[in-house]
This record gives sequence, structure tokens and C-alpha cells, in this order.
Amino acid sequence: MHPTDLLSKSVPLSLSPMAQQKRLRDSLRRERWAKYVTDEALDEMLEQATVRSYPRKSFVLRHRDRGHNFFGLLSGQVRLSIPASSGDEFILWDLWKGYWFGSTTLIDKAPATFDARALIDSEIIEIPRPAVTTVAENFPEIYKYLFADQALYTRMAHKLMAHMIFHPLKSRLAFRLLVLIEIHGHQAGESAYLEANMSQGDFAKLVNGSRQQVNRIFRQWKNEGLVSLVDGQYHVPSVKKLSMEAKSTEP
Repeated sequence: MHPTDLLSKSVPLSLSPMAQQKRLRDSLRRERWAKYVTDEALDEMLEQATVRSYPRKSFVLRHRDRGHNFFGLLSGQVRLSIPASSGDEFILWDLWKGYWFGSTTLIDKAPATFDARALIDSEIIEIPRPAVTTVAENFPEIYKYLFADQALYTRMAHKLMAHMIFHPLKSRLAFRLLVLIEIHGHQAGESAYLEANMSQGDFAKLVNGSRQQVNRIFRQWKNEGLVSLVDGQYHVPSVKKLSMEAKSTEP
């Protein structure tokens, strides 16, 4: 057994069944595709849902797994990554409360292509794949909106691949930082902030570079006034200038 393969535990429901159902449905509603699905369809899926707690460093999903669920974060933080046989990993995304993952595994029974690991103690709702597909037979709009959702993920993946293949390290780092700001940060006029809950080693895994290379780029950006670390937050004075850096093909 992998040392981080800790056991998850079911979470006792402290809310009334009706309040718990509303809590779970509200969480699922945050998904783009679920916003357009009826309460009846969502409630049918949630009837088979389980809420589990995952301790820090435990795996929610392994890339070799075939028994797929659909997962939503009620609390905590989960990292999606692609593992290598060398023990390295390529970080795809870090997800926080309110985000869902696993929709790419709902279409077929092929093995998952990524790991999902809890970075901190996390509470996660799990809906079995058969529950989603069975309900979708009666409510075909689920397939319609899931397809649109997958098309969006595919476009995002292609854009990420293009940056990783054709752009230099500095451009890849700028692109990743902009994506993180869009998802987890906040903007104030021309500037933006991202809470620094990622190490520069994590950034290195995001862009397939070394920590030393990433450190040098951040030092250069600080000297140029492009990015700085202020009170535990990455501060970007001009999102427009960082976007230009992300588009650059100059090494």
C-alpha cells in the first residue's frame, strides 16, 4: 500500500435530511452543467451520494482506478495531477471548496488519467457513476450539459498543452499564474492578488521546470515590477502586462 493511501471515513450527518439535501444540491448547483438541470434530477442523483472525510495526503482517486465517482468539495483542498513512473508529478489544478471533479470519468469505464489527493483534511461528497448515468437516461439534458462541460475542459487542456509545448518557461509560468488568479484570486482594477498558498516548488511542477528556475523568474518579475509577494499574497500590478508575458515566445 502507498504510504499516503489512508482510509476515508463517512461523515455523520449533523443536519436534518432536508437541510443536508439542500446543502448538497446547492453545492452541485455550482457546477456549470448542473445549473440548468432540474431539482428533481439532481435530487435523484444525490439520493445515492455519500459524504466522506479524507485526511491530509490521502488519495481520493488514483490514475489507475476504474470504479469512478463524481466528487464535490464541501471543505478542504484537493490537487489533481498526472503521475510519472519516476515519482514526479505534473500538477493540473488545485481545487478548493465548491469545486467538483471526476466528470471526465463519467462517460466510460476507462481508467482515470489523473490522481486526486487531499492537500488538507477535506470533506467530499461522492456520487457513484451509475447514479449519474441512470438519472441521465430519464433526464437527457444532463448529457447535453455534461457534453458542453467536457468541451470546455478539452479547450482548456488544449490551451495548456500549447503553452507547455510551444512557449518558454517564463510564458508558461505567467499563464499558470493568470489562471490561478482567475479561479482563486481577486482583481482590483488593473491589479490582481493571489493568496500564496502554493510554494515555488508547486509552481515548478505546474510549468515543468525546476524550483531554481522559477525562483529566478519571480526575482526578475519583482525587479521589473511585474509580480511581487506582499503580505502573503502574490500581487500583480498590471494583469495586462502579465498577459503579454504569457503570450510571449521570447525565452
